[in-house]
Amino acid sequence: MNPLLTYLQIVALRAKAQLQAFAAQEPVRLRAALTSVVMLFAVYAPGLAQEHTAQMIGGVAAVVLPVLVGESTRRKVTPA
Repeated sequence: MNPLLTYLQIVALRAKAQLQAFAAQEPVRLRAALTSVVMLFAVYAPGLAQEHTAQMIGGVAAVVLPVLVGESTRRKVTPA
């Protein structure tokens, strides 16, 4: 097997493990980051550069993404 390919697979596995650990420790920050990325994509994607479309996608993402991520993290967090 190619050593470069092996190295890239190891880096990908380590990044995945770090992302999972971050998601378990900081669910609110992850939710905020994902929402920001989706809104950034909605504003700066060339096909979505029209004002109405970008606002619609950003608004839907601002509502739906926190709910989806929040529900998955709610199961992992114990009540205080």
